[in-house]
Amino acid sequence: MTAIVYGGDAGRAQRKFEAWFGSGPEGENPVETKIKRIVAAQFVDQLLTESGGEPLDWPKISQHVNDILQGPAVDDFEQGYWVEINEVMPPGKISFNIETLKQGLPEDIRSGLNWTPDKKFFFLVGVLRPRPLPVFPADADELDMDHPGDATADLDGFVAALPEMRDKEAAALVVARNSVVAAWLWRKFAANTKLAQNEIQIGPCCAFIPVE
Repeated sequence: MTAIVYGGDAGRAQRKFEAWFGSGPEGENPVETKIKRIVAAQFVDQLLTESGGEPLDWPKISQHVNDILQGPAVDDFEQGYWVEINEVMPPGKISFNIETLKQGLPEDIRSGLNWTPDKKFFFLVGVLRPRPLPVFPADADELDMDHPGDATADLDGFVAALPEMRDKEAAALVVARNSVVAAWLWRKFAANTKLAQNEIQIGPCCAFIPVE
């Protein structure tokens, strides 16, 4: 579950998120919720768009996104969440403009994305911290790999390694015609910063929660 909590400091934001996430339906079949990990990141101070940066007006953005969600169904495929974004847009790859970016993509990726300039979507960019080095037990060679119980022993570690659960240096909200353009906008914005070399994750926009 991902949410944007706005209008307060980190401590208040986390308490608000926990309360929101844990408020499941009551009655005869209440849902028990257990939060095992929260990954938080501070947003960059502007909305990244194809025409430049804009101020972050969270109530206005929230209303706009909700209006989109209440409207006709949108084709998720053309937005491009399926693209391996760190392979297609690695650090340091910054095309001159959107047209050269488009032409530089493999045909199977380019043909599946939306390129209509007046059809844009909100994307959530997570800037991932470097992966921690794996730690192996001293007796790793003696593990019984045939034991069925061992297959689930490191499940939590596997889940924690997913992009959604990795620690993040920052987050950004981007408006673009597809995920590749969103990643390109981020790479241009971060080119001369300490975040230029970080892997990124591109996801859909999510719930908006005001602290107050």
